[in-house]
Amino acid sequence: MVRVLREELHYLLAAGVCLVQFDEPVLTEVVHGSSSTGGGRTFMCGALGEKRPVAEELAFAGDLLTGLFSGIPRERIALHVCRGNWTPDESAALAGDYRPLLDLLRRVPAGVLFLELSTPRAGDIEVLASLPEDMRVGVGVINQKEQRVETVDEVVAKAERAISLFGAERVLLNPDCGFATFADNPIVAAEIAEAKLSSITAAADLLRRRLRLS
Repeated sequence: MVRVLREELHYLLAAGVCLVQFDEPVLTEVVHGSSSTGGGRTFMCGALGEKRPVAEELAFAGDLLTGLFSGIPRERIALHVCRGNWTPDESAALAGDYRPLLDLLRRVPAGVLFLELSTPRAGDIEVLASLPEDMRVGVGVINQKEQRVETVDEVVAKAERAISLFGAERVLLNPDCGFATFADNPIVAAEIAEAKLSSITAAADLLRRRLRLS
């Protein structure tokens, strides 16, 4: 798997892609999923056929990610830590903050983390204050599962909280996860997804002007 993904990574970078994002759908299952040795089905593609002790699973994940990203400029690689995007029922998805993953996230050689932070299931953003200063943080500012479209002011408020913690140059804005988990049964309609992304765009433009960023 590492070899195949590295081939695709090199291909994308050679083609001129500026940032390649990898989705990590298992980490939250490891630390917040079922404690049974048989794994669980709490999260579609993140379900584990066999779940070993948490420390052992995280060490294995760290080795795989390090092998995948080794030798690649960190600023060209992003890692998304997913919490389950297969159902709009928030009570059925994984919940718990990023504290158990901090040691792993600090040492993974990725320059950007794209994290779910809009949903209350993700816990408080202050937990992430100790991330390396050379690591940018993609902050989830909208919940892609909700039918309601967040206002620009709501997005700005969430972004400003992240900026106060990490600094403006380190913060990126993103939806918590993707909108098209299933092509034939999306979480929200395309029109809602477009409106949510428009809120992010407008908020980013407003913040750039307010902070005088390029």
